Amino acid sequence: MSGSTTGSWWQYSRWVKNIARNSKQTLPEGAELTAVKTFLKAIWDPVSQTGTRPWLQETFLRKATAAAGGDNYKCNIDDEPAAVCVVLLEIVGRDLKKIPMTDAEKALADTLIAATGNRRYGTSPYFGSVGGSKVDLP
Repeated sequence: MSGSTTGSWWQYSRWVKNIARNSKQTLPEGAELTAVKTFLKAIWDPVSQTGTRPWLQETFLRKATAAAGGDNYKCNIDDEPAAVCVVLLEIVGRDLKKIPMTDAEKALADTLIAATGNRRYGTSPYFGSVGGSKVDLP
């Protein structure tokens, strides 16, 4: 596909899934979390009912946490904790390989990739929780 700056659409899918997988080990904070939330809202924003992949609406709503003071699951991405955003990011990553991405989605993914650094490769200190740590299996 033309217009790509970092790879084909299946490669974007792989990188977004890797970012989500990596983020399960160490949750994103600050600028990284903001980039994740911005990416998710562009893909599908349940509050404004807009986005490039509206078929993900039901999935987003199923993964949402309850709104304060009740059991009404609204999925306002700005209010969701980082752990929920990471799960949503993984869902989006899986969906990206099913249908080729638009140039706008590629630009959004480029921004996410730039903000999250090496998380897409699975080789950063974030991946094993503690860099250089050793885990002995029983």
